[in-house]
Amino acid sequence: MMEMENDLTEGIVVHTQQMDLTLSQLREMSDANDIITNPDYQRKYVYDDPRASKLVESILIGIPIPVIYLCEEKENEFSVIDGQQRITSFVRFLKNEFALVGLNKLPKMNNLYFRDLNKTLQRRLNSKSLKVICLSKDSQDLKYEIFSRLNLGAVKLKDQELRNCIYRGSFNDMLKEIAEKNKTLRTLFHDNNKRSAYEERILRFFALRNFPNIKGTFKLTMNEYMDKHKSDSPDMIEKAKNQYCFLIDIIKQVLGDDAFFSKSGKELKKFNGAVYDSIIIPFSYFSKKALLKHADTIRKEINHLKLHDKEYQNNVYVGTNSGARVNGRILRVMKILNSIIESDSNEFTPRVFNRETKEMLYYDGCTCSYCGNEILSIEDCEIASRQVV
Repeated sequence: MMEMENDLTEGIVVHTQQMDLTLSQLREMSDANDIITNPDYQRKYVYDDPRASKLVESILIGIPIPVIYLCEEKENEFSVIDGQQRITSFVRFLKNEFALVGLNKLPKMNNLYFRDLNKTLQRRLNSKSLKVICLSKDSQDLKYEIFSRLNLGAVKLKDQELRNCIYRGSFNDMLKEIAEKNKTLRTLFHDNNKRSAYEERILRFFALRNFPNIKGTFKLTMNEYMDKHKSDSPDMIEKAKNQYCFLIDIIKQVLGDDAFFSKSGKELKKFNGAVYDSIIIPFSYFSKKALLKHADTIRKEINHLKLHDKEYQNNVYVGTNSGARVNGRILRVMKILNSIIESDSNEFTPRVFNRETKEMLYYDGCTCSYCGNEILSIEDCEIASRQVV
């Protein structure tokens, strides 16, 4: 029986070593870049100064600090699997990057930087140590698995922060690239990208686009989509990135900065994820040319929908993650777009021009003589002639 158990675990045993690291050592390692506190699977530093101050107070009065998990990447170079917030908080304080605030056990230390402490207290803090479990180099492939297991069921990580760890790969890298580089997102979302919020919204578009066939919860749907596409080819990633970025640009041109508000005007200026679904998914099924051509009518009809359609309002306010609500709000906008665009009489027929001709005609700030919208890229240029009947 023992032999069978050994065979079953062969090759997947985690090799670790335990050590104690002083806060002074952690600071030195951080300054020398021997410890990487923000590997790709980690979220950004999120502790505010009051929470970081409580951590400093805790170690000074002897409250145990949870174990830190590291992984040896190279010789004497480590990444943080678990403990990023703790390490960064201690290092920030030792480097005089914030003053202690909100302490109730050591109130006399409030408003003091590390440099303000007497030498005895400075030495005491520098010599305080943290328990560390270090994953050896030959087991580093398991660091993502360990990270995800340590955070299962924890409230401190958002769903997208966990996906960033578990479903690492080309698709996840694309989400982060769009979130970081696409400047239009900040304009349309009207908030900051805290805790991978933008990445989750981008994923939400791709995962929900096949909305009629979605089964299960939003969370499960998005998890399954990331798992399926985590290693997509460069061509597929480039296509998906371009699709999303072009789509966001079109929506801004047609509906303006308040496209994803639940109501227009000053009534409610806040991003609404359900409205976002109802707009971005239907828009993705129509060409940029058709959407821009009918921009004024589309904008008018969708604003009217937000303000006056009770069924639509219910679908973006109450129980918004249910399948019926998702289908209802998306199909409502889809119906509007269909009715406007399908009524087109095809009064224009395209004429094909080579790129040299386009380059001669295109210039920065060029606007379409038909719809009046600015043409942002030469790739969007199409030259048409009026059909005479």
